[in-house]
Amino acid sequence: MRQIYSLKVQAKTAQRDRKAQAEKKAEAVKKAASVKKAEAVKKAAAAKKAAAAKKAEAVKKAEAVKKASAAKKAEASQRVKSRSQIDSQQKRDSKTELLTVSVSLNTGKIVSIASIGILASAILVSAMVLMTG
Repeated sequence: MRQIYSLKVQAKTAQRDRKAQAEKKAEAVKKAASVKKAEAVKKAAAAKKAAAAKKAEAVKKAEAVKKASAAKKAEASQRVKSRSQIDSQQKRDSKTELLTVSVSLNTGKIVSIASIGILASAILVSAMVLMTG
């Protein structure tokens, strides 16, 4: 009877040991999975950061190219303009001036006269309506 009892105890302890080992294995697997997941997250973050850096660098290069091309175009147009301006000034100077006419308009006076006319016409129309009504 004692032997049976001791065998039962041994079986129970062996069973507990197996459960403990299985739990340890499960924990080790979970740890390994979490470590792998953390490494994958780190790699993804590093890749994302590198991609963002490459994109920013490409944008900077594109902007630099645009600025350089704009500067070249501006320089070329200034050269062309300055030459054409010099030519037109020389032509003007070489021509004989016969008559110079200068016209200037004072828009403030024109607007005030027009507004007075509109106001007077409105008053006259309203007076006509009152007289006929």
